Amino acid sequence: MKSETVQTADMATRVRRALVVGRALVVRQTLVMGWALVVGWGLFAAPPLAGQSIEMNFFLAIQGPTWGADRPPVGITDAFCHDLAYGEGFGHLTWRAYLTGTSADGEGGEVARERIGEGPWYNFYGVMIAEDVAQLHSDDNNLWLESAVTVRGQTAPEGVLEIPMGSQLDGGDFSRDGPLFCFGVP
Repeated sequence: MKSETVQTADMATRVRRALVVGRALVVRQTLVMGWALVVGWGLFAAPPLAGQSIEMNFFLAIQGPTWGADRPPVGITDAFCHDLAYGEGFGHLTWRAYLTGTSADGEGGEVARERIGEGPWYNFYGVMIAEDVAQLHSDDNNLWLESAVTVRGQTAPEGVLEIPMGSQLDGGDFSRDGPLFCFGVP
């Protein structure tokens, strides 16, 4: 009997110790996971690049998306603009490609000049492209080969971009193949 009592007490002590150690491991694991989330969040919410304006909400995509050919062009190209901007720390904006949808693609109500917001728009360097839609579509805009830069501040290679790019004011002649303009809407 005495040995059973010792074993029972010994067993109870072991269980209590295991519970204490288990709780300590859970607390430690929770702290480690918490720090991992904090560090991960910092990596995913990347700050803008050095020299990049925090106001940037306009850039040139030299080439359009190479995926989603079987999907509606406006939606895929918007996602493409978002992917480019997100990688440079601007995923907090809703990115819209300057494209007008067609009825055949089920995007007939998507008109480029109505999709891009009210402005103002700034490039990588903080240079204002236009204050509003009216100025953007006038000769008073600041849209030149030198100001139409990529999401990383690079100018288009020689011969890739001519402004205006033969588009109607509604963006109807732009294609998803690029080059195309991306506008960030808050």
